[in-house]
Amino acid sequence: MLKNKILIFDFDSTFIQVETLDVLAELILKNDAEKSIKLKQISDVTNGAMNGEIDFPTALKNRLQILSITKLNVEHVAQKISNLVSNSIKNNKDFFLSNSDSIWIVSGGFKEIIVPIVKEYGISSERVLANSFIYKNDIVMGCDENNFLFKDKGKILAIENHEISGEKIMIGDGYTDYEVFENGTADHFIYFSENVLRKSVRNLTTLHATSFEDLMQIIEKL
Repeated sequence: MLKNKILIFDFDSTFIQVETLDVLAELILKNDAEKSIKLKQISDVTNGAMNGEIDFPTALKNRLQILSITKLNVEHVAQKISNLVSNSIKNNKDFFLSNSDSIWIVSGGFKEIIVPIVKEYGISSERVLANSFIYKNDIVMGCDENNFLFKDKGKILAIENHEISGEKIMIGDGYTDYEVFENGTADHFIYFSENVLRKSVRNLTTLHATSFEDLMQIIEKL
């Protein structure tokens, strides 16, 4: 069905319904007296990064500084998010299992959380390009700053430094996804709005899918 096409999915708010760091923050700040203030700070930074107003490394550092994350927190969040896969993707799980060799996940999120979730859809860890936590005594001290995904324009760098041959289609909801196409690293960019509509990014492309079914109709015409 896909022939020579390669589908590159963003993870947060695309493959899943939510932003991983928002769910992580809700869990960690559950009993924090300043919970609402900190959650708004994290949400504001996330939206700024997704709209292209804040560079990704700064956004990620700022959000991690607000939280004190443990290895157990990461495991709990992965378990919770496994139930929050986007509805239309969940409904088309068989497609992913049958076409997993043509599907990649490229995300500014965290490999430790993403890999166990997408594994259920046939996507191997080798096809997940994402950030990695650095731990000290089971406490997250930060991220691997040498990882391409930690850098500005990290999705572009990560894709270009992997041998991904074929007609590449970037699918996501954020400005960093659009950048992959704008840079020429992907042949097409499809804005995916099943979970969130960011008008500033949506307006950058004529290709817009509101569900996986929509997405496949667009891909068949490319």
